[in-house]
Amino acid sequence: MPLLETRESQTSVASSTTDTDMHHSRARSSTFWQFLRYCLVGGANTLLDLLVLNVLLWGFPTKNVLILVVYNSVAYSGGAVTSFFLNKYWTFRRKQRTTRREVVRFAIILALEILYSNGLVWLAGKALQPLIANPMLWGNASKLVAVAIGAVLSYAFMRFWIFAGRSQDRPKQQKTHQ
Repeated sequence: MPLLETRESQTSVASSTTDTDMHHSRARSSTFWQFLRYCLVGGANTLLDLLVLNVLLWGFPTKNVLILVVYNSVAYSGGAVTSFFLNKYWTFRRKQRTTRREVVRFAIILALEILYSNGLVWLAGKALQPLIANPMLWGNASKLVAVAIGAVLSYAFMRFWIFAGRSQDRPKQQKTHQ
Protein backbone atom coordinates (compact mmCIF):
# COMPACT_ATOMS: atom_id res chain seq x y z
CA MET A 1 0.00 0.00 0.00
CA PRO A 2 2.75 2.58 0.66
CA LEU A 3 3.68 2.34 -3.02
CA LEU A 4 0.11 3.22 -4.02
CA GLU A 5 -0.01 6.18 -1.64
CA THR A 6 3.32 7.46 -3.00
CA ARG A 7 2.02 7.32 -6.56
CA GLU A 8 -1.17 9.15 -5.55
CA SER A 9 0.76 11.89 -3.76
CA GLN A 10 3.15 12.22 -6.72
CA THR A 11 0.17 12.49 -9.08
CA SER A 12 -1.41 15.10 -6.79
CA VAL A 13 1.82 17.14 -6.71
CA ALA A 14 2.29 16.86 -10.49
CA SER A 15 -1.34 17.87 -11.05
CA SER A 16 -0.93 20.85 -8.72
CA THR A 17 2.27 21.91 -10.51
CA THR A 18 0.55 21.58 -13.89
CA ASP A 19 -2.41 23.68 -12.64
CA THR A 20 -0.01 26.35 -11.38
CA ASP A 21 1.89 26.37 -14.68
CA MET A 22 -1.38 26.67 -16.62
CA HIS A 23 -2.51 29.53 -14.36
CA HIS A 24 0.77 31.40 -14.94
CA SER A 25 0.54 30.76 -18.68
CA ARG A 26 -3.04 32.09 -18.78
CA ALA A 27 -2.02 35.13 -16.72
CA ARG A 28 0.83 35.92 -19.14
CA SER A 29 -1.47 35.44 -22.12
CA SER A 30 -4.13 37.62 -20.48
CA THR A 31 -1.58 40.37 -19.80
CA PHE A 32 -0.36 40.19 -23.40
CA TRP A 33 -3.89 40.59 -24.81
CA GLN A 34 -4.65 43.32 -22.30
CA PHE A 35 -1.55 45.22 -23.38
CA LEU A 36 -2.50 44.73 -27.05
CA ARG A 37 -5.99 46.16 -26.38
CA TYR A 38 -4.35 49.04 -24.51
CA CYS A 39 -2.13 49.74 -27.52
CA LEU A 40 -5.13 49.76 -29.87
CA VAL A 41 -7.00 52.20 -27.62
CA GLY A 42 -3.86 54.29 -27.31
CA GLY A 43 -3.44 54.30 -31.07
CA ALA A 44 -6.99 55.58 -31.58
CA ASN A 45 -6.50 58.25 -28.90
CA THR A 46 -3.16 59.25 -30.40
CA LEU A 47 -4.80 59.69 -33.81
CA LEU A 48 -7.44 61.94 -32.23
CA ASP A 49 -4.70 63.81 -30.35
CA LEU A 50 -2.65 64.32 -33.55
CA LEU A 51 -5.76 65.35 -35.48
CA VAL A 52 -6.56 68.09 -32.96
CA LEU A 53 -2.89 69.19 -32.84
CA ASN A 54 -2.70 69.41 -36.63
CA VAL A 55 -5.95 71.34 -36.88
CA LEU A 56 -4.48 73.86 -34.41
CA LEU A 57 -1.10 73.98 -36.23
CA TRP A 58 -2.84 74.36 -39.60
CA GLY A 59 -5.24 77.05 -38.39
CA PHE A 60 -2.72 78.89 -36.21
CA PRO A 61 0.84 78.06 -37.33
CA THR A 62 3.54 78.71 -34.73
CA LYS A 63 7.22 78.16 -34.05
CA ASN A 64 6.78 79.26 -30.42
CA VAL A 65 7.38 76.27 -28.14
CA LEU A 66 5.08 77.65 -25.41
CA ILE A 67 2.17 77.91 -27.85
CA LEU A 68 2.97 74.37 -29.01
CA VAL A 69 2.67 73.27 -25.35
CA VAL A 70 -0.78 74.91 -25.13
CA TYR A 71 -1.82 73.16 -28.36
CA ASN A 72 -0.53 69.89 -26.91
CA SER A 73 -2.63 70.36 -23.75
CA VAL A 74 -5.79 70.89 -25.79
CA ALA A 75 -5.01 67.99 -28.13
CA TYR A 76 -4.08 65.59 -25.32
CA SER A 77 -7.28 66.37 -23.43
CA GLY A 78 -9.29 65.62 -26.58
CA GLY A 79 -8.81 61.87 -26.26
CA ALA A 80 -8.96 61.64 -22.47
CA VAL A 81 -12.65 60.77 -22.00
CA THR A 82 -12.58 58.24 -24.82
CA SER A 83 -9.44 56.74 -23.35
CA PHE A 84 -11.01 56.38 -19.91
CA PHE A 85 -14.10 54.50 -21.08
CA LEU A 86 -12.39 52.32 -23.70
CA ASN A 87 -9.67 51.32 -21.25
CA LYS A 88 -12.11 50.75 -18.40
CA TYR A 89 -14.62 48.59 -20.23
CA TRP A 90 -12.56 47.01 -23.02
CA THR A 91 -8.87 46.96 -22.05
CA PHE A 92 -9.19 46.23 -18.34
CA ARG A 93 -12.70 44.68 -18.56
CA ARG A 94 -14.21 46.47 -15.59
CA LYS A 95 -17.97 45.94 -15.75
CA GLN A 96 -18.96 47.86 -12.63
CA ARG A 97 -20.31 51.41 -12.75
CA THR A 98 -17.66 54.09 -12.84
CA THR A 99 -16.64 54.91 -9.30
CA ARG A 100 -15.60 58.22 -7.83
CA ARG A 101 -12.25 56.63 -6.96
CA GLU A 102 -11.61 55.75 -10.64
CA VAL A 103 -12.59 59.23 -11.83
CA VAL A 104 -10.40 60.97 -9.23
CA ARG A 105 -7.44 58.71 -10.00
CA PHE A 106 -7.95 59.18 -13.74
CA ALA A 107 -8.09 62.98 -13.32
CA ILE A 108 -4.87 62.91 -11.30
CA ILE A 109 -3.13 60.74 -13.88
CA LEU A 110 -4.47 62.87 -16.74
CA ALA A 111 -3.06 66.00 -15.11
CA LEU A 112 0.30 64.25 -14.61
CA GLU A 113 0.26 62.93 -18.19
CA ILE A 114 -0.44 66.39 -19.59
CA LEU A 115 2.41 67.79 -17.47
CA TYR A 116 4.97 65.22 -18.57
CA SER A 117 3.70 65.28 -22.16
CA ASN A 118 4.07 69.05 -22.20
CA GLY A 119 7.54 68.72 -20.69
CA LEU A 120 8.54 66.21 -23.35
CA VAL A 121 7.00 68.32 -26.14
CA TRP A 122 8.83 71.38 -24.82
CA LEU A 123 12.18 69.54 -24.65
CA ALA A 124 11.75 67.96 -28.08
CA GLY A 125 10.51 71.28 -29.50
CA LYS A 126 13.58 73.10 -28.22
CA ALA A 127 15.91 70.39 -29.55
CA LEU A 128 14.23 70.11 -32.96
CA GLN A 129 13.51 73.81 -33.54
CA PRO A 130 16.90 74.58 -35.12
CA LEU A 131 16.67 71.45 -37.28
CA ILE A 132 13.11 71.68 -38.66
CA ALA A 133 11.90 74.90 -40.28
CA ASN A 134 8.36 73.83 -41.18
CA PRO A 135 6.04 74.52 -38.17
CA MET A 136 3.74 71.59 -38.99
CA LEU A 137 6.61 69.09 -39.26
CA TRP A 138 8.34 70.55 -36.19
CA GLY A 139 5.17 70.34 -34.08
CA ASN A 140 4.45 66.78 -35.16
CA ALA A 141 8.02 65.56 -34.61
CA SER A 142 8.02 67.09 -31.13
CA LYS A 143 4.66 65.49 -30.37
CA LEU A 144 5.73 62.04 -31.57
CA VAL A 145 8.72 62.03 -29.21
CA ALA A 146 6.35 62.79 -26.33
CA VAL A 147 3.86 60.12 -27.47
CA ALA A 148 6.47 57.36 -27.62
CA ILE A 149 7.72 57.94 -24.07
CA GLY A 150 4.28 58.77 -22.70
CA ALA A 151 2.65 55.54 -23.93
CA VAL A 152 4.78 53.39 -21.67
CA LEU A 153 4.22 55.65 -18.65
CA SER A 154 0.48 55.83 -19.25
CA TYR A 155 0.06 52.05 -19.45
CA ALA A 156 1.94 51.61 -16.19
CA PHE A 157 -0.23 54.21 -14.43
CA MET A 158 -3.49 52.65 -15.64
CA ARG A 159 -2.47 49.03 -15.14
CA PHE A 160 -0.98 49.38 -11.68
CA TRP A 161 -2.95 52.25 -10.14
CA ILE A 162 -6.23 53.33 -11.78
CA PHE A 163 -7.54 49.86 -12.66
CA ALA A 164 -5.39 47.89 -10.21
CA GLY A 165 -6.79 44.81 -8.59
CA ARG A 166 -8.05 41.45 -9.70
CA SER A 167 -8.94 41.59 -13.37
CA GLN A 168 -12.19 39.93 -14.37
CA ASP A 169 -10.54 38.16 -17.29
CA ARG A 170 -8.15 36.18 -15.06
CA PRO A 171 -9.23 32.63 -14.34
CA LYS A 172 -10.29 31.92 -10.77
CA GLN A 173 -8.29 29.28 -8.97
CA GLN A 174 -10.28 26.19 -8.20
CA LYS A 175 -9.84 24.21 -5.03
CA THR A 176 -8.73 20.65 -5.51
CA HIS A 177 -10.52 17.97 -3.52
CA GLN A 178 -8.58 14.93 -2.38
